[in-house]
Amino acid sequence: MLKTFFINSLKILVAGALIYWLVSSGKLDFKLLLGLKDHPWAVIIAVILSIFNFILVSYRWETILRARSQVTIPIIGLLKITWIGQFFSSVLPGSVSGDLVKILYVQNFDKSFSKKFVFASILIDRVMGLSGLILLVGLSSLLFSQHILGNAPLMKPLLNMNYILAVLVIASFATFFFCHHWIRHILKTLEGIALAKVFQKIISLWDDLVLIKSQMLKAIAMSLVIQFIGVLIFWSLIHPFVGNNMDFVQALAFIPLGLMTLALPVAPSGLGVGHAIFQKLFEFSGIENGASLFNLYFVVTLAVNVCGVIPYVLTKSKK
Repeated sequence: MLKTFFINSLKILVAGALIYWLVSSGKLDFKLLLGLKDHPWAVIIAVILSIFNFILVSYRWETILRARSQVTIPIIGLLKITWIGQFFSSVLPGSVSGDLVKILYVQNFDKSFSKKFVFASILIDRVMGLSGLILLVGLSSLLFSQHILGNAPLMKPLLNMNYILAVLVIASFATFFFCHHWIRHILKTLEGIALAKVFQKIISLWDDLVLIKSQMLKAIAMSLVIQFIGVLIFWSLIHPFVGNNMDFVQALAFIPLGLMTLALPVAPSGLGVGHAIFQKLFEFSGIENGASLFNLYFVVTLAVNVCGVIPYVLTKSKK
């Protein structure tokens, strides 16, 4: 208990220190938030797209759960669980905290689900989401590299990183789809050498992942759409404030990279960490108020996520 308190306090201090540094250095200006009142449609579009993305994420998870489900799980039920998960991810350090809450809720729909399988389904759903981000940024970098470098030459190192990450993801999926039995054989060999109980759990989890591999291609395709909409949400909020300094194609080349960092279990919703990282990423395009621009996205999406307390309270009242 004391250890958890200490770790969480340290994370909050780190986030607070980053925010203080950004504000004191003039890189983070909260006054930019007031500018949203002059662009209400930007906020409305962002909110609508966020809710639509919750529906798509719920459907992606349902396609994975369907591999073992003995009943039909309603999308509206998974939407509630997804929203509740987003609520907890927003108020607790690290986005994985919301995933742990989802494990407890989804078993109410199908009692045959083991915690191990639900955990595996959430893990693969997370991997699909992250893979979608990497593939999206890699594909956009490849297709529009000349345009991006023509407008922002400093982004060349970023594009090279995007290519490397995309190749690693493609290679990993190729290994999983075509060589998964070899990986299992290696794990079984290691099990016989040392840490038998640990490798037994890993092998069991690996078998669960192989079980749902037929759903993965569909999940990957959905992830590309989901992550593209995520970039649209970000772009709809910052577009009125960047003017001609950056276009959507440039944004598509680095916003997914920044969004990946929000999953780091440092602070709720990437507070502080996301501000600092996007400050640096926007500088590649010659924009000096990246932290303030990210703050627009941070505040609006946080407000949408916190609304997950409504299905949480309503669901809790029934139990």
